[in-house]
Amino acid sequence: MKKKRIAFALILILIAVYLIVNQLGLIPKIPFFSILFTVLFCYIAIHGLIRLHFFEAMVSLAIVGCINDKLLHIEAITPWTLLIAAVMIGIALDMLFKNCLKKKDCCAFENADHFTTSYVENGSDGEKVKVDNSFGSVSKYVNSDCFQKAKISNSFGECNVFFNNAILAGSSASIKVENSFGSTNVYLPSTWRIVTRQDTAFGNINIQGQGSIVEGAPTIELTLNSSFGEINIIFD
Repeated sequence: MKKKRIAFALILILIAVYLIVNQLGLIPKIPFFSILFTVLFCYIAIHGLIRLHFFEAMVSLAIVGCINDKLLHIEAITPWTLLIAAVMIGIALDMLFKNCLKKKDCCAFENADHFTTSYVENGSDGEKVKVDNSFGSVSKYVNSDCFQKAKISNSFGECNVFFNNAILAGSSASIKVENSFGSTNVYLPSTWRIVTRQDTAFGNINIQGQGSIVEGAPTIELTLNSSFGEINIIFD
């Protein structure tokens, strides 16, 4: 995982250096880099649209526009006007299509939508839990004696979710984590056994500590998606 983090950091540095040097006219035009980055961010945009994560998709498309502004004849609105507009449209679409996303997940999760700077939630929970965070910091303590399912979404922020006080309703449960341009930390009891499915697009997924290896132990199915960010699964 450390190699992935180093590669991710080097890619970001390379992109930043190329954009600055190219804007200053210190190097000749190199279409290869423009094509490479255009393909990369188009992939991320499509990945976001498939999962109905409009914020991720809009920001990625805006970056594509900034890279190809002369080709598209939109220099007058790049970079800041285009990026700010993309952020606003992405947030608005995520809010408008929230119900569609719930139907896609085949479950109505309990409320948790936060766009504040910092938020801590430590209330009682039922079978299903949802945590959403954008442009801020949120810490959620799951307190449930019948936990079955959770969905955690984080974009451009820091999200911490603690399951230490959660008791499973049966022998298994599922947790889905989607992280874009941010950091998500999920804390699990070491008595839980995990089965993971991972999908990364220039993101990083770390598992710290060791879960149970005992047959018959409470089992958690983890579905982890990370785009340009980091997911940490931490056993306490």
